[in-house]
Amino acid sequence: MSSLTSRFASFVASNPRIVLGTASSSRRQIMDSLASQYSFKYEVLKADINEKAIRRDSPRDLVLALAHAKADALLPQLTAGNSSSSINLAAGTEAHDSSSSIGTFLITCDQVVVHDGQVREKPEDAAEAHRFIHSYSKSPAQTIGSVMCTNVATGRRHETVEVCTIHMSDMPDDVIDKLIEEGDVMWCAGGLMVEHPLVLPHITHIDGTQESVMGLGKEAVMNVLVAAAGL
Repeated sequence: MSSLTSRFASFVASNPRIVLGTASSSRRQIMDSLASQYSFKYEVLKADINEKAIRRDSPRDLVLALAHAKADALLPQLTAGNSSSSINLAAGTEAHDSSSSIGTFLITCDQVVVHDGQVREKPEDAAEAHRFIHSYSKSPAQTIGSVMCTNVATGRRHETVEVCTIHMSDMPDDVIDKLIEEGDVMWCAGGLMVEHPLVLPHITHIDGTQESVMGLGKEAVMNVLVAAAGL
């Protein structure tokens, strides 16, 4: 058992209340897998912020600033005395029993795609999504994603940034059109959805992990949680 695995197992055994601050189905899929692997429960909240109003000079600074802004927006709902009625339980879980809990830990994250030196966020429309996806066979795209955990009781925050490079072969226009028609790529940074069955055959190589490209690397989650808990 690795040091991180051991520390994370100890963290989970302390009955933490874990809240995932995102509405992303891809991130929830990864969190579901991690929760199943380590037998813990988590809840889901969505931060209501204007992401376009937050700008930074570098992609790294941008995704970190957005993760912090999301945490700032969600913390009032998690502090003592505030209602938790707006918090959704992850599928198949029950309400958290706080009687013996180490505390509440909020995970927030953000991701952008960088292509040919240009930062790409979620596509504005179908035409932009098509242009984005078509370009990835011409030169590799990079995903730059932040994962941050806030210890709600102490205010302690720990963060990390993951960078991955995705190499793709040419994707036919009719496949791109079908992806856009389905709609999910419109909610992904750069319209990049590597886990989609229509996209997978065109991925030739990933420098990094698929989970990190999807916006939530498992090791990153484990690291920021145990760090925020002081383990």
